[in-house]
Amino acid sequence: MANQKHISLLLQGTNIWNLYKEEGFSTQIDLSRAQLEAANLSGAYLSGTNLSGANLSRANLSRVNLNRANLREANLEQASLSRAYLLQANLEKAILFQANLNQANLLGACLQNADLQAARLVRANLTAAILSETIFWKSILTGAVFKRADLAKAIFQETNLWCADLNEADLTSTYFLQVNLNRANLRSANLRGSLIKKTSFWQTNFENAWLEGVCFQRAVFNQTNFKGARLQGANLEHAIFKRVNLSEANLAGACLDKAVFIDVNLAGANLTGASFHRTIFKEVNLDNTICS
Repeated sequence: MANQKHISLLLQGTNIWNLYKEEGFSTQIDLSRAQLEAANLSGAYLSGTNLSGANLSRANLSRVNLNRANLREANLEQASLSRAYLLQANLEKAILFQANLNQANLLGACLQNADLQAARLVRANLTAAILSETIFWKSILTGAVFKRADLAKAIFQETNLWCADLNEADLTSTYFLQVNLNRANLRSANLRGSLIKKTSFWQTNFENAWLEGVCFQRAVFNQTNFKGARLQGANLEHAIFKRVNLSEANLAGACLDKAVFIDVNLAGANLTGASFHRTIFKEVNLDNTICS
């Protein structure tokens, strides 16, 4: 349970708290299950603090230092964490519904099973973060960095990932519905076995991405880069490709039935065993394509 002395000091204001923190506590800071709803903790130094199960809903945590803090199962609904430092913090199963995490640094943080529905993470740094099975619904992730992040089995629904950096991210068995991936960077990302519905791909970068067995439902790819992408067995039925780069892509065994290719570069692509029932090609580069 929370240390009442620590709570009392914290509620006296950030300046007093930080002064005592600099002098050092003889015991570990324990704010577990503390009731800090709507508290103003902006700029507080809480690195390594135990805040597991704490109620921080609507709290002002902007620019707070929560590096390596334990926020497991904490309630951060509608909290402001803009520009907060959360390096290697534990946010497993935390409630971050409608939280503001714009420009927050979550490098290496654990957000497994966290609720990030309607949360804002504009230009947040989630490099190498663990976000497996995390739920994003109407979340704003524009310009967020997810390099090498673990997003396996995550759910993205009506979410904005415009210009997000997902380079080398693990997105295996992930579900996308009505997601904006325009100008997103998915270079070398792993999306094996994912299901993607009603998602936009304008200038999206899938270069060298792992897309085996991915099901794209009636996708429209406009100026998308699939150079060297692995699309073996992918379902691209009814897909529309306009000014797309598929050079050196591996489409072996892919379903391209009723797909439309307009001004597409398929030079050096592997089309062995792919299905092309009623597929339309117009102004397509098929140089050195492998078909058998």
